[in-house]
Amino acid sequence: MANFGLWWIRWDGSDYESRMSGSLREFKGLGFDYAVALGNQIYIQYTGNAETDAYNLSEYLSDHMKMPYYVTIPFFTPAKTPRGNITGSFEGSYWERWINVFTGSSDPNLRGFYWSLENAWMFKQDQTEKGMGISHELIEAMSEEIHSAGFEFIWIPSASTMYLEGTNIFPLNTHECPNCPGAYEFFDYVFVQPNYYLTKGAPNIPGYQDFKEYLKTLEALKSYYHAENVYLEMEADECIIGRSGNCRTCYDPNNCTELAGDYIRVQLDVLGHRYPHRAYYFGVTFDVVKHADMYCRNNLGVPYV
Repeated sequence: MANFGLWWIRWDGSDYESRMSGSLREFKGLGFDYAVALGNQIYIQYTGNAETDAYNLSEYLSDHMKMPYYVTIPFFTPAKTPRGNITGSFEGSYWERWINVFTGSSDPNLRGFYWSLENAWMFKQDQTEKGMGISHELIEAMSEEIHSAGFEFIWIPSASTMYLEGTNIFPLNTHECPNCPGAYEFFDYVFVQPNYYLTKGAPNIPGYQDFKEYLKTLEALKSYYHAENVYLEMEADECIIGRSGNCRTCYDPNNCTELAGDYIRVQLDVLGHRYPHRAYYFGVTFDVVKHADMYCRNNLGVPYV
């Protein structure tokens, strides 16, 4: 069993720094086995030179990340455009050069890479036309490069849809995506984001019974394709402790806490147990995890992490 926690960092113009509320020691004490070091596009340095960009992050992580971790492969620039040719060759691309810096590192804590493009429809033609997707050939080559170097590759796609079979997580053959393989084939772990907690406005997974059907569908697709490396991402943030965040009902911390707990509840109801591998988004505040853990222990009889 392995628990992956998202560890947020940012580039301040001259160096990287942690955005988290506490130390790695506290983080490990919460039950996390691996840190996934990442930041959104404005927080990952971009000079246009992949070697420079990767080296600076590699040096920071080697000095500060004293536990097993996965490092982000950034897709977007700060201007929200792709960092490389999304339908071109992997060889010589920004992403190959970025990866090569890390695979050449001697940092023993580096376990692998995290693909930062969360788009669950990333292979579809309309997504690549808008600069929001990438060819499956490029991802396949990326995966082969990472695995041949002895590292792992993980993905956490955002899939707030009851129509999971229409995503690129699993194989698809439509006019928008003819003979597209399932992305799960290229990753060691895929943690699907349902966005049940996060969705504001008219949610695509409106209620708990819908969430149960969502997980049943995910399990059916996993079984059909023998995709045993697909799991669920846990989602919560500072709303559950009365601060601002992205919960659909952030004005109501108690309801947000229940929504966060539903990620554990739905696994117990559908599977009879928690997934053996789980990834956690919880904002940047460790008290979020502690609060969710107390709720799950008291109401569900199991830890949150």
